[in-house]
Amino acid sequence: MLEKIRNKFSGFKALFISDPINIRYLTGFIGTHGLSLITKRKAYFFTDSRYIEYAKKIVPKEFQIIQLDKKWKKDWPGLLKKLRIDSIGFEEDFLTVSKLAGLKKISKGVNFKKAGGIIENIRQIKSKQELILTKKSQEINEKILEDIKHFIRKGITEKDLEWFILTKTREYGCEGPAFNPIIAFGNNSSIPHHQNSDRKLKKGDVVLIDMGTKYHGYCSDMTRTFFTKNPSPLQTEVYEIVLSAQKAAIKELRDQASIFRVNKAARNIIDDAGYKDNFQHGLGHGTGLNIHELPNLGAEKDAKLQQNMITTIEPGIYIENNFGIRIEDMVIISRNGSINITNAKKELADAIIKI
Repeated sequence: MLEKIRNKFSGFKALFISDPINIRYLTGFIGTHGLSLITKRKAYFFTDSRYIEYAKKIVPKEFQIIQLDKKWKKDWPGLLKKLRIDSIGFEEDFLTVSKLAGLKKISKGVNFKKAGGIIENIRQIKSKQELILTKKSQEINEKILEDIKHFIRKGITEKDLEWFILTKTREYGCEGPAFNPIIAFGNNSSIPHHQNSDRKLKKGDVVLIDMGTKYHGYCSDMTRTFFTKNPSPLQTEVYEIVLSAQKAAIKELRDQASIFRVNKAARNIIDDAGYKDNFQHGLGHGTGLNIHELPNLGAEKDAKLQQNMITTIEPGIYIENNFGIRIEDMVIISRNGSINITNAKKELADAIIKI
């Protein structure tokens, strides 16, 4: 892994890592204060006295562990001088302006350069173990969804259902949710990222549930839309369009598939049905230690997907102040196609739950 990172150095001699997710990816460390410096030949991990014993147990032997203390501001310049470091790459999407200024202050003569997401790009391609953990996370996610079908009833609020999901994630051995679940009843479902409220469920409401768990650090993500009575002709039409768009996009997934082409497969179906203006968010995103990471399936992207990437496919149609439909699966890119690791049923007949 370290050699992959070093091979990406461009215009600097060392990489300073401060994003906790990237720290966890490289070292397994999940404390609140961990930093790393990777050079062409060495790797260092820094933490304070609260975590030093833990770090010695968890951080790989490739990293030399250094305790941060009151001498940090004096020891850091000496380390850079010893290593002959005159340029450092930094994570511009994470390191704040003030912290970068402080780092520069104690790094006299060192040029700092934006690193451009080196580790985030490497993280796109999942290892065998990462795929196993993600699959397990999604299995638990679907187990909770089945529990929801037995829990849901007239009179519960969106926040009641949210709390039920959060409780179940812990009950089934997860660290917690991958994100705060989105629960939208009735016309609240027309808001793609609705904020859960005290609205009570009544018969006839559409129920949109976007949920995920975090298992050993790895996130799952799934959306299902349900009807609490037989859907209207318009609801039926929209649901079938969204489902067809999702299936068309998934069919295009494979190693070296064009993200633009995958998008086009889904959006053509929605556009041709007259709902172009009702689908305004991205088609999907990668998952991993973060719920949103690369690859990004934005419509304008012309990049290629690669084997062992994970992406969601989540088209949606939202009719303002009426209802919204979104269907989301997680898919692993394989050499000749893809592996859909979301097994929750999604045909129209499966989306009707009587209350």
